[in-house]
Amino acid sequence: MNLIKIVLSYIRVAISFSCLYAQEWEESFIAGNFDVNGEFMGGSEVLHIFPHKNKLFASVGYWQDENNIWYGGSDLNMGWSQIICLDSEIDSWKVDLDMGYNYLRPEILKQVIFTKDLNGTSLDVPDTLLIAGAYSPNYVTGIVSADIFIRDDEAGSWSQILVYEGSISSDESYSMRDIEIYTDQVTGIENLIISVGTQGIFSGKYNPNIDGKIEIGSVPEVGPLGVRSLGITIANNFLYFSSGSKLFKREDGFDPSYEVVHNFNDLSSYINPAVGGIRGLSTISNPSGTDESLILMWCPDGQSKGTIFRLDPNGSQEFDRVYETKTSLLVEDYLPGETVNYILGAYNEFYLFTDPVTDMDLTVIGIESLLQENIYPSWNSFYAGGIIILRDNNGEYELQEINGEIDFDDNPLVSVRCFTESPFENESAMYFGGFDPNGHTSTNNAWIYKKIWNTLDTGTNSSQAASDFMVQDNYPNPFNPSTNIPYTILIENFISITIYDLNGIRIKSLINKYSHAGNHTVKWNGKDEKGIFVSAGVYFYSIEAGNSRQTKKMILLK
Repeated sequence: MNLIKIVLSYIRVAISFSCLYAQEWEESFIAGNFDVNGEFMGGSEVLHIFPHKNKLFASVGYWQDENNIWYGGSDLNMGWSQIICLDSEIDSWKVDLDMGYNYLRPEILKQVIFTKDLNGTSLDVPDTLLIAGAYSPNYVTGIVSADIFIRDDEAGSWSQILVYEGSISSDESYSMRDIEIYTDQVTGIENLIISVGTQGIFSGKYNPNIDGKIEIGSVPEVGPLGVRSLGITIANNFLYFSSGSKLFKREDGFDPSYEVVHNFNDLSSYINPAVGGIRGLSTISNPSGTDESLILMWCPDGQSKGTIFRLDPNGSQEFDRVYETKTSLLVEDYLPGETVNYILGAYNEFYLFTDPVTDMDLTVIGIESLLQENIYPSWNSFYAGGIIILRDNNGEYELQEINGEIDFDDNPLVSVRCFTESPFENESAMYFGGFDPNGHTSTNNAWIYKKIWNTLDTGTNSSQAASDFMVQDNYPNPFNPSTNIPYTILIENFISITIYDLNGIRIKSLINKYSHAGNHTVKWNGKDEKGIFVSAGVYFYSIEAGNSRQTKKMILLK
């Protein structure tokens, strides 16, 4: 994946290139505003943020909002759940789906791709769908429903499909937390696996002939559950889900079943149903083999320290449990003099990406930290810096925060719940969403920040306008081992592109030829004219066409 660098993995890199490789934070969405159509966008938390067909979507909830009917407010016009949309990097967020006061939180927002229909027949063209999921407490009728919403991208509208309906209940028993496309290894049929609180795991199949295109089974594949499921993942071609202290594996077939393949009950005899036990169940590479491992955060109760475990398959359909770190200790090292009373994290999943600067595979985890001494900026004793944790493939961990050092007057970040790379062609950035009231009244504290990384310049300045060509910044930059140099020829001309070192010595001629008008890209592989890799450092690429010349800087890392 071509994802942005969140932070430099090594301090030496950050120091060496702090002046050369600028990164900026921007507020992208702060709740409490009206969109271009006059619709109000509020909320106390951004639960998901997801790219879909060159747009960016986010789910916004009103948990513990004092204006919300559910929490004693009186404004029926105040939406409880919204899906908001960003069309481009230069636009503003707008409401794409308003679920109304019946729905508390859109706890699912994910893109899925169907390649087969309900009979297992391959589709001529795969169908990519954006799906949201939310449940309705429906305090008026006494009926609770769990529904999915499927976007019609051509019409810009959403279809609604009932997954489960029952009598009113509490304790997150209808909470919808995850979906996953899974191909049954016995039947060959694709299933949309959906978690619905303690009611169980439901499945749906692709049917292009019905509204919404998804046909939901009337009964769960497994359920009821003792504790709501907080994660679904696929590893080594098997489907797994978590419930409390238990890890379940799907046994495929026309009548699928589930068995417990690992249990953390030896670590705690009590699971707080609001916290959930196993959180953020995800799949990562096995450091000691070619198969895949599972990773999770263990948060059994209200005194959770956010312990991260890895589960390595041992060849007998079971797992060896490997302790990796305790996030409370990481935070205490990051905030000297502070004591952490409580950690909640891994709201959705362990997000995997490749750092384009170091070419390292990394994992980012968002957390919320309850402090004891409160010597750092906080909100109701929760640290307000928006901490994220980075994990490399060696199992080494590093903490960063969204906006660096903050003041008490800044927007409280509290918890980072979701993250994704920018889907926009002319922008390289990572978007972060979050905030979690966690037992405290909160109004309009939902937020989305973005971290800019090497934003591409698609416009023209005065010198470019008078020239015969335009040149954009190379990407990635810094780079290792190669980088791409995009440029546009406005009038067909003879063009040359040459690499120089910091002392102005010519290193490599990339292009020296007559070129037609249009968009072009040339790659430099980090080698000189003799085919020898050059050393790390600062280099320049110079482009000449006609009487015009432009020179830009780039950094090669080793």
